[in-house]
Amino acid sequence: MFHTQWSANEAILSGQNRGGTKGLYQEIGQRFRTYGVERVLISGIPLPGRDMSKLVLHQNWGQEPLTPVQLSQIRGNDALVRRLAVAHRPVRLLSNGAETEWLANAPLYGLLKRNSGDQNGFDSLIGMHIPLEQLQILILLAGANVTISDADLCNAMSMISRDMEAMHSVKPLLPPRPGELSVREKMVLSKTAEGKTANDIAVELEISQRTVHAHLQNASEKMQAANKTQTVVEALRYAQISLA
Repeated sequence: MFHTQWSANEAILSGQNRGGTKGLYQEIGQRFRTYGVERVLISGIPLPGRDMSKLVLHQNWGQEPLTPVQLSQIRGNDALVRRLAVAHRPVRLLSNGAETEWLANAPLYGLLKRNSGDQNGFDSLIGMHIPLEQLQILILLAGANVTISDADLCNAMSMISRDMEAMHSVKPLLPPRPGELSVREKMVLSKTAEGKTANDIAVELEISQRTVHAHLQNASEKMQAANKTQTVVEALRYAQISLA
């Protein structure tokens, strides 16, 4: 079992004693290695139209690290990235080397496979989505003989989520991502998600309706959305706003 339990305070203290977030990422990798996981990638999820070049938090994937140039080719609309962005539980993306068509065509998967460091690559690939405040994290785990059960994966994901949330609440794990919505854009879009009209929002924020529409237009462009509804959906998907 993935059995070690940490409270939020213990997670922060543990991370500080082991070198902060870097120590936490290394500890995650060490624990998964007992299940046959040989490669780990931890990264922020890029926003639409943006890339992963500045979002990788930890990688232990191949003989050579993935470079910023390589990661700049992986964007927010990558099929693997989008699959994990909506996952609420661990996803077994690859089992016994059997590739699905959509996975085989995903640029991120192709990059990881090429950079695996050996001829056979890996037979198992597992993905996790860790949603944090204003940030989403993806974790990819791979190996030739991964033996972790679904129950242990869910337990591990819960623990990792708690530990990362604790650290993120003290200091953001990443600086603002390229393409982040501005504070005003988030406010306007959040109120739009609540069903408020442009007039309602203008009165509440003491701005003109024209300014409200300008914020919505800017948000739509950043989220690469075709209309207001899609903008709200994409902003929720990429943790730019919440309904809480």
